[in-house]
Amino acid sequence: MTARLLVVGGGITGLAAAWEGERAGAEVTVVESRSRWGGKVHTERVDGFVVEHGPDAFVAYRPAGLALIRDVGLDDEVVTVNPGRSVSIRVGGRMHPIPQGMGLVLPQRIGPFVTTGLLGWRQKLRAGLDLVLPRRLGEADMSIGAFLRARLGAGVVERLADPMVGGIYGASLDELSLDAVLPSLRDNERTHRSLLLAAWAQGRARRGERASATASAPVSPFRSLAGGLGTLVERLVQRLTEAGATLRLQTYPLSIDPLSIDPAVGRAAPTRVRFSDGSEETFDGVVLAAGAAACADLLAPHAPSTAAALNEIRHSSTAVVTLGYPADAFPAPVATQGWLDAGPAPASGVTVSSVKWPGRATDGQVLVRVFVPDKVALRSPQSPPASASATPVAAPSAPATPTAGSALAAGSALAADSDTGLLARIEPYAADLLGATLPPTFRRVTRWREVMPKYTVGHLDRVSRAEAGLTAYPTWQVAGAALRGVGIPDCIADGRRATRAVLAALNESTPT
Repeated sequence: MTARLLVVGGGITGLAAAWEGERAGAEVTVVESRSRWGGKVHTERVDGFVVEHGPDAFVAYRPAGLALIRDVGLDDEVVTVNPGRSVSIRVGGRMHPIPQGMGLVLPQRIGPFVTTGLLGWRQKLRAGLDLVLPRRLGEADMSIGAFLRARLGAGVVERLADPMVGGIYGASLDELSLDAVLPSLRDNERTHRSLLLAAWAQGRARRGERASATASAPVSPFRSLAGGLGTLVERLVQRLTEAGATLRLQTYPLSIDPLSIDPAVGRAAPTRVRFSDGSEETFDGVVLAAGAAACADLLAPHAPSTAAALNEIRHSSTAVVTLGYPADAFPAPVATQGWLDAGPAPASGVTVSSVKWPGRATDGQVLVRVFVPDKVALRSPQSPPASASATPVAAPSAPATPTAGSALAAGSALAADSDTGLLARIEPYAADLLGATLPPTFRRVTRWREVMPKYTVGHLDRVSRAEAGLTAYPTWQVAGAALRGVGIPDCIADGRRATRAVLAALNESTPT
């Protein structure tokens, strides 16, 4: 008998879960509370620009992303970062190129680390103590910041690791879990004792791999799609529809309830679902991929420990300001792909999309994305659904110029700032550092409210408790960025895993 599978949530996790179900022969229904598919993956094509309101890339070394792209026939759309352009970290008002061979938090080459201007000589000497320090880690989880400060000192944390990692999670390294975010650091200390020795060994190995690879092999691990990552969402929706899946926007479950059946039958109980449009249906299995808070609300009546664990996962908010300029706004062609800010600033970083990626703007245009940290919030069952808004904004009549001391940091009043007020802070910041002499002709402000999961210390324990609470409901699975990885490949892999687990539970409980 064909299994009926419900997927709650139409972001990339839910769509990947639905795709896995279709490939396995299930009868799939996907519901999404918003008016569009894709969740945080949201591409707009307008005025010659390809605007990413959410993520603009994924990493190739996590295979689930490229595997799904191959599945849906988008291989020829994959693009890599344009070569030969610099990325910097801004410290004390000065731009410093990221040292060559820099990993996510550790330098994999000695020379560029020793000569970089990002760190003073005292900070470099302090980092060098790592070469002689004993192992520090016990069995318990701890923050990445505390571990790196103990081994490498505050300079490496504040000027390298925190800007490069903290922005991904919207959190400081002093909050983030070592075991959930960078478990490789624990492996590095265990196998090499010194983090620097481990990083240099990895660097030598990678240089050897590159030397044996073809000359045309891309160096950057980052990939995107020529028409933006929204192309993957559009293709998934198209292929699912063609395969006969039922896809319903602006619809969400009000409740999920297991039906009571005779245990002698030996099957998992089907699930009755009441929807917001007044309809009611029965499904054999459910994948919940709608965000931690929404999943907790649905699970609370039947799996309260799972709901409690999900509600402990904290989330942060952010805003993305997108600016489009005519190329002649700059005295010389813009060469940088962007920068990260390592100190107080109106933004945590800037990407010049038209320099970083091919095809993001037509000739004669420059596209810039500015990332603005917003308030940090603790999600609760009473919280409204996570949301995002992308707003076209008219040019302010007289853009304000920031005065000394007006820089913003995460946790500021940005959440209450109007779009016009936000632009008044961000436009002069971007114009000054990029050298723009004309105002932008294109503007978008996108606010992502409480949707960036923060893997704080103890995150893996929360995930384990969430999973344990669903033991009695083997045909229910929770998936998504709040649990096992925030990147697009992580979400895809988790969605597909969840569907396989549901279908396996159904097969195991089906009598011969």
